[in-house]
Amino acid sequence: MGLFDNIVSGGKKLAIGGLDSIIGENARFKGEIVSVSGVSINGEFEGKIKAEGEIIVTPNGKVVGEIHGGTVVVAGRVDGNIIAKDILEVSKSGRVHGDLTGGKIVIEEGSTYHGRVRVESGPLSAEVESVPAEEQTDTQPKPLF
Repeated sequence: MGLFDNIVSGGKKLAIGGLDSIIGENARFKGEIVSVSGVSINGEFEGKIKAEGEIIVTPNGKVVGEIHGGTVVVAGRVDGNIIAKDILEVSKSGRVHGDLTGGKIVIEEGSTYHGRVRVESGPLSAEVESVPAEEQTDTQPKPLF
């Protein structure tokens, strides 16, 4: 059972920390979102998302760009790097093409990702550098440190 199962349970939506920004299922948004609370992406978003709280990419959600959050749950598609200070979860319906960095990382069976995985013990610095997914090559594995 993952974090996403706690957010949508039995058809009832349960916010785990409060969401103040929602991109609707039929909406497309391009730009930058900065939030002190949480963000839910149900539609399409292109750009950068920074939130101190939870960032949720629902099964119908798609993000092209970077995500920086406290807790990040991906049940949809993300083409870009993800940094989570606390927990980063890719649920079984999640698809990620980019690097994953987090304090704790959960990748459920059935999900897919392409990129590097980096687990950082303790609080993550806001200065964590990431390599854009489009600059990565598949020829040789790269060291994590």
